[in-house]
Amino acid sequence: MHPMRKYKPVELLLKDVPTEFAEEQAVCPNCLDREAGVIGRLGLRLVFKCQRCRVRFHRPTQMAGIV
Repeated sequence: MHPMRKYKPVELLLKDVPTEFAEEQAVCPNCLDREAGVIGRLGLRLVFKCQRCRVRFHRPTQMAGIV
């Protein structure tokens, strides 16, 4: 058996999140924890980080008019 490779996390160039989205939370697709908080945005997508398993993920959001 080969040991799992440990990859260095990709650095995401995140932008600030508008105040009205700062408290958003999402369900982690990896461990299904419901406490993943927003850490920034990529374009119009909010980026979240799970506190339990540390996975970073995004979901589309309705941020119409915010660039």
